Amino acid sequence: MTGESLEELAVRLFDAGAVRLGDIEAKLGRRTPIYFDLRVIVSHPKLMMAICRQLQNLAKEIPHDILCGVPYAALPFAAVMSVNTNTPMIMKRKETKLYATKKILEGVFEKDQKCLIVEDVVTSGGSLLEAVTTIRAEGLQVSHAVVVLDREQGGASVLKANGVQVKSVYTMTNLVKILRNAGRISDETAEIVSDHIKECQFGYSV
Repeated sequence: MTGESLEELAVRLFDAGAVRLGDIEAKLGRRTPIYFDLRVIVSHPKLMMAICRQLQNLAKEIPHDILCGVPYAALPFAAVMSVNTNTPMIMKRKETKLYATKKILEGVFEKDQKCLIVEDVVTSGGSLLEAVTTIRAEGLQVSHAVVVLDREQGGASVLKANGVQVKSVYTMTNLVKILRNAGRISDETAEIVSDHIKECQFGYSV
């Protein structure tokens, strides 16, 4: 499916259960009418490859020496991209290793290398910004991130204010429009999601 369109891929993601509708509790207890769960994609290899091809298309335009997936959902995407493009990868640990090397970053890298961050979903930008801060503290340069979905709730602006340009395969508005046109979600649900995006905006910087 090398020629698969973004519209076809969005429908496949929905049908695989990666897009869930309803009054769902998300991170930090927030409620959301639509939840994007890319963790299920590890069980769908062809879908995984299709998503990674789209991320690779975005990455082609960005100079980088190394990849880093934000744990945990984006790690499989970064790993597949690394193999597909023969680009080295590093992994950020959730916490510093408490024994032996006591590393926060796993893998081989050199100071001042350009690191491209891979993320599944950007909402507030908090998780991605935490990764950026850690990676920069280890001497790497970070100026871009590629993500599957920008929920358009302020996260991309937060990251831009901190020197990171976010490029996404989908925005929430775009994704909802595709799914509505494909008959997967109703006009009413699309309107609820649109209102939610406007009402729940995040903004801060470090």
